[in-house]
Amino acid sequence: MSADIQVTRRSQHRTSAWSGGETTELAIFPPNSNYAARNFEWRVSSATVTSETSEFTRLPGYSRRLLVLAGELRLQSADNHETILHPGEQCSFRGGMPITSYGLATDFNLMLGPGWEGSLTHVILAPGESRTWHPADTAQHALIYCRQGQVSITPANARAQNLDAGDLMWAISDARCLESFDIVGEGKGQSTLVLVTVADAQKSPDKSFLATLMTI
Repeated sequence: MSADIQVTRRSQHRTSAWSGGETTELAIFPPNSNYAARNFEWRVSSATVTSETSEFTRLPGYSRRLLVLAGELRLQSADNHETILHPGEQCSFRGGMPITSYGLATDFNLMLGPGWEGSLTHVILAPGESRTWHPADTAQHALIYCRQGQVSITPANARAQNLDAGDLMWAISDARCLESFDIVGEGKGQSTLVLVTVADAQKSPDKSFLATLMTI
């Protein structure tokens, strides 16, 4: 059984303001859920932090994973834990925890409701460089976000898709039959990607969701 694959373009994604800048929603599950209503099970977004000091929106009941794509962030939690993140680095924290952010950056966010687990992998490809990505076999959702540049992606048993900066590919399989994705950097400059896996932890026999990335 093949996965259901959809591609959304940059122009299709919704951007809205938050207290520290702007955020762009890239994917939300279920698709008819709403972030403001807090009735979603998981959500993927990218935010631009334009205020030197800002307070993260609190999301009680959710867990969050944040990866910095550009700039630098220093995160200070209410329990005095401090984390400094540079491009390609990530951290996770409880959504209900008060977090103060210092610095200007662009980041990538994975928000997970109860019973969901996920992972983020930051990838940089040179022009013509190719990789094969094998999502964990427990994942029902695999997403590829093109932050910069242009890539060609060929899922197993499916036709190739081209992603430009800001585009997203989302593969779904309830049967956990997500196979490999061949990814090739196109164009003249480097391409920056975020690879995402999301799985229902209550149905997963394996709690590990670290994706395997192999260089061809």
